[in-house]
Amino acid sequence: MSLDAFPRHFAETFPDLVGARLVVALSGGADSVALLHLLRDPSLALDLHAVHVHHGVRGEEADADAEFCRELAAGLGIPFTLVRLAPPERPVEGREASWRRLRYGSLREVAREAGASAIATGHHRDDVAEGVLVQLLRGAGPRALAGIAARAPGGVIRPLLPWGREEIADWLRARHIPWREDSSNASPEHLRNLVRHRALPALEAVSPTVRRHLVELANRLAGDESFMAEELARRAAWIDPWDPEGGVPLEALAALPPALLGRWLHAQVERAGLGRATRRQVELLEALVRHGDPAAVTLAGRWRLRRARGRLWLEPPRPFPEYELALEGPGRVELPIPGWSLRVVEGRDDPAARWRHTVPAPSPLVVRSPRPGDRIGPADDRRPLARTLAGLLPRHLRKAWPAVCSGDRIVCVPGAWTMVPAPGECRVTVEVRYR
Repeated sequence: MSLDAFPRHFAETFPDLVGARLVVALSGGADSVALLHLLRDPSLALDLHAVHVHHGVRGEEADADAEFCRELAAGLGIPFTLVRLAPPERPVEGREASWRRLRYGSLREVAREAGASAIATGHHRDDVAEGVLVQLLRGAGPRALAGIAARAPGGVIRPLLPWGREEIADWLRARHIPWREDSSNASPEHLRNLVRHRALPALEAVSPTVRRHLVELANRLAGDESFMAEELARRAAWIDPWDPEGGVPLEALAALPPALLGRWLHAQVERAGLGRATRRQVELLEALVRHGDPAAVTLAGRWRLRRARGRLWLEPPRPFPEYELALEGPGRVELPIPGWSLRVVEGRDDPAARWRHTVPAPSPLVVRSPRPGDRIGPADDRRPLARTLAGLLPRHLRKAWPAVCSGDRIVCVPGAWTMVPAPGECRVTVEVRYR
């Protein structure tokens, strides 16, 4: 199919985006330059916004790429944004994956600010073929081999997938449209470059149609993965590490077939922002769920999946710091535990509140983390707070769970205990909300 058919292909593949506002990821390379020009076809009536992401590497060459993109967009009358990324600190998923996450995060932020309906990238057919081989060499499974979808989560679209690298370059040459070459694309330090410049040409010498076969394989696997994703969404439950009831019952995971259990781990790790799960982690999870051993699986960043009380929990790598915060007036106090907040109710209740506790408050209230020696309960039956929390909370939340105090008295522990005010005693209502 000739690139002259691009407008028809776009309209048929993305009918909901004809006439929409799009962010275009513009690297300066042939694929993104061609994409920007092709999207300007009047029949598509698109409102375009070009974005160049500067990674802060390759020195003057990268600066020249950014300037080229700025001038290209200006010459076409297209709004332009330059995003500069800081190098990732201690990435949990590897350098390249970390750059990719930051890059797409920046593109989504610009798209949100610009009111764009989608983000268009210049991925093409050869990217799919090369990606399949790269993933094979890394020992990846079907999920990674499924390749690059025309639509991806987060509003990303890839309109150039039917065309290859040389077709795109020929289209640009015929129109005397310049582009930039990234010198790092020739470096043998990167596996993808070795696949592009050595492995694929060697395979083509044996099977001239190998690129087409690889793309077809990726497309078939993508169809299978789409079905698997729908089945997983229908059957799976997910861990919320910050909810006291956020663990997933082990019997629910044991009921998943092996093909879905591995995919569950990949999806859960992505939900937690922990990069990607490894094959070894999948194997350990299967042993934990099926046989109860090991008791925990360590993930990226020292996070752990841990079995306890018939559930699987996701534990952070380090404990929360001790805290003590004033709880005054109608303002909401955010806790160190992500998503949790408290406030003293004045006026209308919040229907989204998880708990409400009416407590004695003869002195200003504070909310703090538990301390050794804390006890709760009536005067004749006081018991250690730690023992109560051990029966209610996953291990990683116990030392950070809020205790609301009036003076030196604990007056409530959300979801666990409330001190009953004496007749005539000053009282207020504390409201606890999650997310």
